[in-house]
Amino acid sequence: TAPFFPCSPLRQATLAMEQSQGLAAALLHRRRAPILLAVAALYSVHEGAPAAWAAAPSLEGHRSALARPWTGDASRARTLLLSNVMEATPPIRFEDDDERFVAPKSRRIGAGVFGVARALSHLLLIFGCGAVLLPIIWASLPFVKRRDPVGRKLVDRIIHVWSKAAVWPFFRVTVKGRENLPPDNQAVVYVANHQSFMDILSSYHLSKPFKFVSKASITKIPVVGQAMKAAKTITIEREDRRSQMQAFRTCVDTLKAGTSIFVFPEGTRSPDGSLINFKKGPFSMARRAGVPMVPITIKGTNAMMPSKKEYLMYTSKAGVELVVHPMVSAKEVQSMDEGELVKSVRGIIESALPPALRKPELAGARERPATEPDS
Repeated sequence: TAPFFPCSPLRQATLAMEQSQGLAAALLHRRRAPILLAVAALYSVHEGAPAAWAAAPSLEGHRSALARPWTGDASRARTLLLSNVMEATPPIRFEDDDERFVAPKSRRIGAGVFGVARALSHLLLIFGCGAVLLPIIWASLPFVKRRDPVGRKLVDRIIHVWSKAAVWPFFRVTVKGRENLPPDNQAVVYVANHQSFMDILSSYHLSKPFKFVSKASITKIPVVGQAMKAAKTITIEREDRRSQMQAFRTCVDTLKAGTSIFVFPEGTRSPDGSLINFKKGPFSMARRAGVPMVPITIKGTNAMMPSKKEYLMYTSKAGVELVVHPMVSAKEVQSMDEGELVKSVRGIIESALPPALRKPELAGARERPATEPDS
């Protein structure tokens, strides 16, 4: 708090504001902007202010303290203080600043070595968790095959636990727009941008049952591949046209059976985090199955583990953020031209990316509430 200066209230407010600039920046950066700064400076404006603010238990209390009658220099001091606070607040963008999800142009010396160590530790944790949870998946599989042969939701839940346990020590994942997620028993096509290998683990934080559409080579990874097969992950050989058609039919049948599909319509990981061309496969399968689509924007994975550099896991205070956009209804999916649907969903996903990762030609794409994959 600002000290009590033996001078006029107007002068006290001015000095408090000058001496509190550094403190103000720190407080504003941590989401306590106008209230805490006002408390610091108002302390030196009027003798009764400290008691009034200390007694105020909520924001309404703070407002009532500010609304009390002030006269003379004190009134002018309050006006000066509040105008300074309001002018200082707008330019500051707290944690909502999307640029923190963009990979920095340069990193500190030694970041690469530390990144390799983190990636190795993460890999060991993935296999360690798998050694514990894979036997549970195998033990439950006979029961799951009888009761839920297509969805295998119990296996999905175990994989959710596995993914969250493997991620927790290294980075946090936040989900915005969770209210836009459909019920577990509603089949939808989830479509998301693809920046990094970490997109897969992060997506499980949606805590919703779905089947990934993944390239077949992923199933060859020990432990991980066995879990994917147990969960009935839909695989595809990108260079094999017959495999592509078979995967498409399997996706449509899975959707019609009431199980959701998760697809990366870009078909491969973006090298810099910005969107690349979308494949029409996921949109065609949604139209064929008559189900809605849920656009999702993934932010922060490329800054932490760049594409094609799975041996690195940089530290990231921002972590990963999943933005779930409002559903594109089945009626809209059916009524829109396929090209228009692709462009619209792409624009929705891109609208939540940091400005540095948006393509200029798509800046005007509509923001609404939100295949050949490579996982």
